[in-house]
Amino acid sequence: MAEKLKFFDIVAKKPFETDKYTVEIRTTKKGRKVKIAFAISPYTGKKIARILGPA
Repeated sequence: MAEKLKFFDIVAKKPFETDKYTVEIRTTKKGRKVKIAFAISPYTGKKIARILGPA
C-alpha cells in the first residue's frame, strides 16, 4: 500500500491527502530526471501534480 501524500488543489485553494496516486519519471528541459506524483482532486476532479524529487 502506498503512503499518503499531501497535494494542493490550486483551483479549490484547499489541500488534500491521498494514497491513490501514480508516480512517473519525467525528463526536464535540462535533461534531469524527476519523480512526479499525480492524483485526482476530490474537490474539482482535476489531475494534480506534486514533485517528489530527483529520480
